[in-house]
Amino acid sequence: MHIFDIIALIIILFFLFKGLKNGFIIELASLAALFLGIILAVMFSEVTATWLSDYITSRYVSILAFILVFTATVLGVHLVAKMIDKLVSAIALGWLNRLTGAAFGVVKAAILISIGILLFEATGLSEKYMTAENRENSLLYSHLQKAAPHALHLINLSVDHLLPRLEELPVMPPASMS
Repeated sequence: MHIFDIIALIIILFFLFKGLKNGFIIELASLAALFLGIILAVMFSEVTATWLSDYITSRYVSILAFILVFTATVLGVHLVAKMIDKLVSAIALGWLNRLTGAAFGVVKAAILISIGILLFEATGLSEKYMTAENRENSLLYSHLQKAAPHALHLINLSVDHLLPRLEELPVMPPASMS
């Protein structure tokens, strides 16, 4: 077992136990909150900055607006996730939530390690810090290296499958202004 394998296993175990502790709902919400927070902050930080500039005169108002929208989104998503988590526990499905949370944690760790490997290779650091022989002898390197590209491929397949169905949905006419 190579030092890379030991470090990777420590990271995977950390995410496994974190997922087991938090459960699938909280783990998924954390990931969704991050992406949704960034998207909404980009979309609404300018409007928020305009509103804030009526109350605050600072050259950092745009940054503050971004941080406020991002934080509000993350807190909102976590609040909803906590309520759903409590409901799932109340109907005696907490064990399933925790078990799927652990599995989700392992997948998340594998993808993060894979992204790290890809960045490591893209910058040429892999040649400097890990010989080709060590990469070949590693139990996990080649498997983890493929995790992020495989996940991206699955996401693309899902989007390609869903987009035609979304286009088939009827569009609601605009509400009349009477």
